[in-house]
Amino acid sequence: MIRFGFNSIKTTQAASHLLKRSNGTMSKGFLIKMLYLADRELLLRRGHPLTGDQPVSMKNGPVLTTTYDLTKGGAVEHRAYWEQYITNAPCGYTYVSLIKESGSNYLSKAEIQVLDEVFEKFHNFSWKQLVDYCHDLPEWENPGDSSLSIDFKKILAALGKSQTEIAEIESQATESRVLDLLLTNHAAA
Repeated sequence: MIRFGFNSIKTTQAASHLLKRSNGTMSKGFLIKMLYLADRELLLRRGHPLTGDQPVSMKNGPVLTTTYDLTKGGAVEHRAYWEQYITNAPCGYTYVSLIKESGSNYLSKAEIQVLDEVFEKFHNFSWKQLVDYCHDLPEWENPGDSSLSIDFKKILAALGKSQTEIAEIESQATESRVLDLLLTNHAAA
């Protein structure tokens, strides 16, 4: 199974960018789906997702697990940066709001372009249209009332990547995670 390292700063900046495009407020479901679709498009174009978050199939389509937890007040180890810019209040449980813009210094121009493309394509969808669209993605499986992990290999294959390309992406993801671990351990020492 391919694993990427979750990046809370990039995820927050991407969410902030989408929220800014949506006048500062968006339903949690729409935000999570748009971030998933941006991750998916960046996998196709660049061989790695923006967030590094692990996708799962849930009843309304693919969800980014840590991002989903952040929107619900969970993922404590990743909340510090997120909570400086994004909040559930005053909109309640269903929506998230921008406290202030996070900037985009951790996002590449290509990542911002994909976020803008995803926003333009999906922001006028109804919730049902967005769920139906996500249910039609080949990597989604109906998990019933539970969730099922989605292997990045399945997404990459659905996007038309060859087994050789998938193996290269897996190798790069592993190298990146090892390097991040070494740098984190070195900084802590």
